[in-house]
Amino acid sequence: MKPAEDQKQLRFSDNVIVFGLAIGQILSFGVLFHSFSIFVKPMQAEFGWTVTQMTGAFTLGLFCADLFGIPVGHWVDRRGGRMVMAAGATGAAALLVFWSTVDSLAGFYALWLALGVAQSMSLGNVTAAVVTANIRDFRRGLTWVAILSGLSSISVVPVASLAVTHLGWRQGLLVLAAIQLLGPALIYGVILRGTVGSRTAEFKRREAALAEGRMPSAVMGPSPLQAAVRTPAFWLLAVACSVHWFVITGVLIHFLPLMQEWKVPSEIAVTVFAFNGPAAVVGRLALYYIDPGASAKKTGRLAFPVFGLGILILIYLAPLGLWGLALFALVYGMAAGVIMIVRQTAIAEIFGIRGYGAITGALTTVCILPRTMAPVSVAMLRDYFGAYDPVLWILFAVICVGTLAFWLAMAGRRRAD
Repeated sequence: MKPAEDQKQLRFSDNVIVFGLAIGQILSFGVLFHSFSIFVKPMQAEFGWTVTQMTGAFTLGLFCADLFGIPVGHWVDRRGGRMVMAAGATGAAALLVFWSTVDSLAGFYALWLALGVAQSMSLGNVTAAVVTANIRDFRRGLTWVAILSGLSSISVVPVASLAVTHLGWRQGLLVLAAIQLLGPALIYGVILRGTVGSRTAEFKRREAALAEGRMPSAVMGPSPLQAAVRTPAFWLLAVACSVHWFVITGVLIHFLPLMQEWKVPSEIAVTVFAFNGPAAVVGRLALYYIDPGASAKKTGRLAFPVFGLGILILIYLAPLGLWGLALFALVYGMAAGVIMIVRQTAIAEIFGIRGYGAITGALTTVCILPRTMAPVSVAMLRDYFGAYDPVLWILFAVICVGTLAFWLAMAGRRRAD
């Protein structure tokens, strides 16, 4: 039997890979993102650190995760995602154990710097790169991973909260480390056996030729990343994605202060805030069942305007009461959730699957500043105007720019292979 046939026989089915990745993402996002807020108050009580100091470390982790997107993407394109994802998840588990021993702010920042690297190896873009390179119908695969990943906040956070309440925050971190190790790390090591990267075959042929003392018979061609960044479509898509990240992050951080400014009861505000996650899942499910094979071009051209409509609903209807806020959460959450899928599939449609990991990593790197500076930028605008109302209109204008950029980026022909 040929080696290729052996590898194919060892490989799990598309469904197993997709749902295994989804479970890993549910647990990892829950452990490494959504559970962070659970540890803020108990660590404040012990160390006296401010919320700004603690969230600064978390932001540093996000920055580092985005910064390492390009080298991680290159690795996955060449070698596949099994080794890097399993190592990243295992490293994150070890770092959670280290977190449980932290007793200085400098150590806390160093911890999140390292966690950012681990996140870049096991979350988000790298998962999309594995799905795109290995799943026959990668659009459905990406959609299902996104749908199920939206459940992360309601799956791990209650466990983390109970652990911290009954065991303390240090022991609670050990519980999360066990979840991370026995969940994502184990899953990735097992189910990704036999998977490849989008350029694995190219590099294996080149390595084999060099090992035999001969040059490859044909040049592999230009770097997909270099070719992509030379096109207007890459930078237009970068503008659209930057707008999405900027608005999502800005609204996420400032929604509760906005509700306080509008004198909305805190119970209602928190309920509406929490509904955004389920609304994103609803949007992704609607996309899957209404038009599962829809292109990013078709879906994005609808989702971006609806995203802006959500902000208009917030401006005009939310101040009128609960039903206006509920409508905002539904429309805005659904559109934001669908755009997350559009970002992943648009790259394959514009540039092809070859080099997907590196191109996705580069796109994420370009979006670092809009993503990380959104909370501060929105706060400065609010202080300048003295109220959030003008800021919401600025966010709507920004979405209009992003919508136009997306339409122009997707104007070319589709290349899904």
